[in-house]
Amino acid sequence: MLATVLLPLFSIGPLLLHPMVQLLSTTQAYDVDFATASTAYLNRYPNPYAKHVLSSDTIETYVDDLGRLRTTRLVVKTGALPDFIKPFLGDKLNSWILEKSIIDPKSKKVWTYSANVDHRRFVKIEEYVNYDTTDENTTLQVQVRFSSNFIGFKKRIEQWSRDKFHLNLGNSREGFMYVMNKFQRPRWAYE
Repeated sequence: MLATVLLPLFSIGPLLLHPMVQLLSTTQAYDVDFATASTAYLNRYPNPYAKHVLSSDTIETYVDDLGRLRTTRLVVKTGALPDFIKPFLGDKLNSWILEKSIIDPKSKKVWTYSANVDHRRFVKIEEYVNYDTTDENTTLQVQVRFSSNFIGFKKRIEQWSRDKFHLNLGNSREGFMYVMNKFQRPRWAYE
């Protein structure tokens, strides 16, 4: 499982795959090399498909003893809330997302972990992404965990969050492709 691979890399403790939370897994494939995919990951905001992203700030970046680039970023996103929760939290909600990544040029892999650091009683969303490049093809394996402690609305919030995340995957993919196209070198440049 992807979460098992990522946990030792980020030292975030065990991911409890409790049956009472919503999970989402998806795979995306792109015809791009490692340099393009990893550069696009680091530069994916702003893009016209991510208007919900208000800011993205790098908190820390360094190269570890194994030659891997490690980054920590804070991303602020906004989004509309479901009707059933508006009486408690309003129409829109800004959320602070902590994002950690490891980029390994030797293995041509990127591992990312992101989670909201606020509104965790309402919903906690943890996303794990593994970028794996072979030749000119990069595959993203995405796993997302949705958990809520909002008494009386737990199941509805988790299901709504999962459905909304799934619905937004198309925009996420389009935005990533948009950024990759900006950084992709033409094939003739390799010759």
